[in-house]
Amino acid sequence: MNNESHEFTREFDIALNPARWVRPILLPALFGITPEMARKYRERGLWLEGKHWRFDPIKRVVYCPAEIEKWMEGEF
Repeated sequence: MNNESHEFTREFDIALNPARWVRPILLPALFGITPEMARKYRERGLWLEGKHWRFDPIKRVVYCPAEIEKWMEGEF
């Protein structure tokens, strides 16, 4: 028996619209920015609290993809 006939491979293209605020783990997929790079942008004041990032209700840092995209396009 041919094993290939019993194997099923499916590919899915999924388009997601990120939420207004996202966790750091999504930054590499969205922008190619690591969580460490994002931390440095915050600490150096390149990204502003309340605009590019904030703390969520349980004190985790979250980021605003829309504002980061504007920043990457040169809008301040």
